[in-house]
Amino acid sequence: MFSLQKYGGISRYFAGLNKGINELIGYTSKIAVLYSENEYLKDQQPVLNNVLGHKLFSGKRDLIYKWNKKFSKRYIKFGNYDLLHPTYFDTYFIKHNKKPLVITVHDMIYERHPDLFPDSAHIIIHKKQVIGAANAIIAISEHTKQEIIKFYPEVEDCISVVHHGYTLNTIMENVSLTLPAKYILFVGERWHYKNFIGFIKSISALLKLDSTLNLVCAGGGKYSEEESKVFLDLGIADQCIQLNATDAQLKYLYSKARLFVFPSLHEGFGLPLLEAFANDCPVVCSNNTALPEVGGDAAIYFDPLSADSMKAAVELVLNNRHLQEELKSKGRQRLSSFTFDQCVQNTLKVYQSVL
Repeated sequence: MFSLQKYGGISRYFAGLNKGINELIGYTSKIAVLYSENEYLKDQQPVLNNVLGHKLFSGKRDLIYKWNKKFSKRYIKFGNYDLLHPTYFDTYFIKHNKKPLVITVHDMIYERHPDLFPDSAHIIIHKKQVIGAANAIIAISEHTKQEIIKFYPEVEDCISVVHHGYTLNTIMENVSLTLPAKYILFVGERWHYKNFIGFIKSISALLKLDSTLNLVCAGGGKYSEEESKVFLDLGIADQCIQLNATDAQLKYLYSKARLFVFPSLHEGFGLPLLEAFANDCPVVCSNNTALPEVGGDAAIYFDPLSADSMKAAVELVLNNRHLQEELKSKGRQRLSSFTFDQCVQNTLKVYQSVL
C-alpha cells in the first residue's frame, strides 16, 4: 500500500504501527520499501528516496509497485525477521515466507458488493489465499470480524479485534484557507458505497433555504461531470466547494465546520469519525456496519438509504449550538477509547500469540 497510496487509511495505519513498535524497547519493525511517495513515510526515508530515486520512479506508480515488490521479496527470502505483517492481499510473499503470518482485514466490501469493483474477482481470490495462509487475522472492528466469519467461518478462531487508534496532535499549524463562515464537511472518496449523491440530494433543500450555508468536500478529487450536473439540477452549484486538503488543512476544516457528515453504506471502521472527534467537530453519520461501534453516543445517526432521515439528522445538529457542544464533548470522551498506544499494544498481543 505504500506503493499505491500517497495518503490513505491503510498506509497511515501501518506507518503508525511501525512507528509505535519501534518506540518500544525490545521490538523492531521495518517497512520493506525501496521507494515511496507516501506522506506517512516522510520521516523514515526509504532507501531510494533521493535524487536518483525521484528521477527513476517519480509519478510511476506501476514501476514503484514492481520494484517495491522485488525489494520486499528479497527481505522475505533472506528470512531475517520473526513475523510478517503484509499491508494488503498481493500473494507474492506466500511461497517465500517461512515465518508466522498476520494479516489485517479492514472490511469485506469486495465480497459484499463485487459489482461495484471491476477487479473484485481478482481481489477476492487473492484475499482468500492470504486469509487461508495467515496464522492470525486482525479485524479492525467487531463488525468486520462478523463479516469475515460469514464468508470464512473456518477461520473464526484465528480472528482478533484490534480497533484503529488515533494519534492526538493538539498543535494547530498555520493554515491559509479561504472558507465560508458556515459549512457542512464531507471527507474522502465520494463514489459508489460512499453514498454522496444520495446525501447531497437529501440536504439540497437545506442549502437552498440558506444561501449562506455551504458544503465543503475535502479530498476525493475534483467533482465529476455527474456530480456537477446534480448540483446544477438542484440549484446548489455555487454552494458546493471541493478542496484537495493536506493533513494540516483537513484538521483545520474539521475544527471550523458546523458538522461532519459520513453517509457511507459500508465501513469496516470509520476513521474519519475519530478525526472529527479529535478536532471538535460534531458528527452525523450512518447507523450501519461499524459506524455505531466507533461513534457510540458521540454521534447523531441516520438511515443512509432514507433521504428524509439524512435531512432530519443534519437539520437537527446544524443550528443547535447546545447539541453541537454536547457532541463535541462526547466526541473527546469517545476518542479516549481509541488511542494509538492501545492499537499498538493489542497488535503486539496478536503477534506474541503466534510467535
